[in-house]
Amino acid sequence: MTGPNASRQGRLGIDGALLRRRLADVAAAIACTEDQVAETLERMAQALPDDAIRLQAQAERARHFATLERDRATSLGLSR
Repeated sequence: MTGPNASRQGRLGIDGALLRRRLADVAAAIACTEDQVAETLERMAQALPDDAIRLQAQAERARHFATLERDRATSLGLSR
């Protein structure tokens, strides 16, 4: 491609790959955080038996979101 947009077109491809890599990194970091939240909620459930069912359910949801984010990170990392 020649003309005023030639250099911009090539740059967009590089920026897109970089953006996908950054998004994959963020998704992986979110997954790690969700795992930590789940671990914390499980410890709280052990310390607070009256709230254990609710806290364990929240921990399970955090694990579910961690799985979703790990899948997203994998997907974004592979789509280069």
